[in-house]
Amino acid sequence: MNQLQNSLLINAVFSGISGSTLLIFNQRVDELFNTNNPMVFKIIGIVLVFFTGTIVYEIFKQRPLAVWWIIIQDFLWVLGSTILVIFRLFGISNTGNIIIMLVAFVVLLMGINQSKALAQIDTGLQKGMKQFRFDRIVNATKPEVWRVISDVANYHRVAPNIDDVKIISGEGKGMVRRCSHGKDSWTETCSVWEEERVYSFEINTSAPDYPYPFKSLKGTWLVEEIDNDNTRIVMLFDFQYKRKFQNWLLHPLLKSKFTKIVEELLDNWQEELKKTTNGT
Repeated sequence: MNQLQNSLLINAVFSGISGSTLLIFNQRVDELFNTNNPMVFKIIGIVLVFFTGTIVYEIFKQRPLAVWWIIIQDFLWVLGSTILVIFRLFGISNTGNIIIMLVAFVVLLMGINQSKALAQIDTGLQKGMKQFRFDRIVNATKPEVWRVISDVANYHRVAPNIDDVKIISGEGKGMVRRCSHGKDSWTETCSVWEEERVYSFEINTSAPDYPYPFKSLKGTWLVEEIDNDNTRIVMLFDFQYKRKFQNWLLHPLLKSKFTKIVEELLDNWQEELKKTTNGT
């Protein structure tokens, strides 16, 4: 198991034990808390058992956005517990308040541990870097696929997150193009161009008007021949955030959104290839 799975497993075990304890011993817990309402603890126990199930599911799936939501719920638990104790709500006994804060402290540690583990997902080869990889096998020859995906001047026609592309100078390696999306725009320079194999663009993230939270960003597009009629398109995005906290706070949201964008882009390329191979 990796670090993220281990951190989730700890949370699942703790939440499962806590929920089961409240379900089985809710009357005894009610006595310790002096609240005279054991049903409340039974309901909390049911919620915790359900929460445990969602954590176990993510141990296998490891979806960043879902893990991020688990972490948020942990921190909300800590916040709610702190409010309960500080303002002495519901007439809870001193023993009950001590238990609440002890549990909150454990939950806080688990939330921090999960946050650190979440920040490590999609780690690239270089320290501090992350990498997204997407690929799809399409029914077309390698030259046909290259002709479609290397039409970098018309990238905006297939990429849903790009409104316009203008070639500023050059062609192949050294080419500079300007891309825009809504009111935002940026320049990219081609750093690799190997005909019918691979090309890369590096974004000028140091420009004063660059609108996104990346310290560096490089996109690479490859074509790999499977056989005479099938080719794999590979897309790699290597990047680094400007701030460390963005690795866990922003990254899950970005990955979810960017995955949808790339899937639509690949769908559009696949449609273009169908038109090409069918002669339409």
